[in-house]
Amino acid sequence: MPRTFLVGAWAWIVTGVGHLSLMGVMELGDGNPADDRAVAAAEQVEFALGGIQRTLHEVNLGINFVMSIALVFGGLVCLVAAKAAPVPRALAGLGLGTSLALLAVAVLLLPSPPIVLFAVASVAFGHAFAVTGRTRVAS
Repeated sequence: MPRTFLVGAWAWIVTGVGHLSLMGVMELGDGNPADDRAVAAAEQVEFALGGIQRTLHEVNLGINFVMSIALVFGGLVCLVAAKAAPVPRALAGLGLGTSLALLAVAVLLLPSPPIVLFAVASVAFGHAFAVTGRTRVAS
């Protein structure tokens, strides 16, 4: 198993944990009046989806926390899979494809830390995909 696969998994974990930490700090507030006004405005927008009433602020928090936890979970699954057996090429390819999709979203919508981490994950999973499962054919 190439070590680069582990680098990709850890990049996902660091991104998820970092985002969870940032969301927690942001929820505590920093006293910035503009942030307070934005949160107050989001708390005023209510809607029902699937019969459950939520504010825009609650939905935004929920999405952020759930996606961060899912990213940590995905990285941990990759670490467990790497310890249990040789990494299948398909798993390295799935990591590569997912990292590239995450990188595209990050480049379009997010600040630099996730862009850098998803770029690292893409290169790492790409390398693991390239070298995993290669067999030499005798000539």
